[in-house]
Amino acid sequence: MFYLVFLALIVYGAAETTSVRGSVHCGLKKSPPPLVMLMEEDFSNVFLLDWFDTDDFLDETRVEYGEHFTLDGSEIEIFSTEPYLLIIHSCFGAPRQDVVDLSNFAPNPLGIIHLGHIVLTDTGYTMDPKQQRIH
Repeated sequence: MFYLVFLALIVYGAAETTSVRGSVHCGLKKSPPPLVMLMEEDFSNVFLLDWFDTDDFLDETRVEYGEHFTLDGSEIEIFSTEPYLLIIHSCFGAPRQDVVDLSNFAPNPLGIIHLGHIVLTDTGYTMDPKQQRIH
């Protein structure tokens, strides 16, 4: 029984929580609303290993353009987590996916990453340059 409680404490302590706030903007088409997914990268970019350990889904929301979203998720990893946002939208007609790497942003003292405004463009996205980025 002692070992089971000890193992549970280790696993709980190894869990990392990611909290993200922001909004998605599109200058053209306003429907359908984008799907914003909080993901955690595993071996998706390593040949063959991606078959065994795909990226982890943490949270998702469908939000109207210009409205704020909140995503929260926890993941147990041996090392550190590598969270990112996957934005699936049709802002420019055809369905498209944009990825926002969250490792470039520093969380506030409460552990929340505030992205501000994510503005979709025809070649990707732009963001408010005043955001707290890790240099």
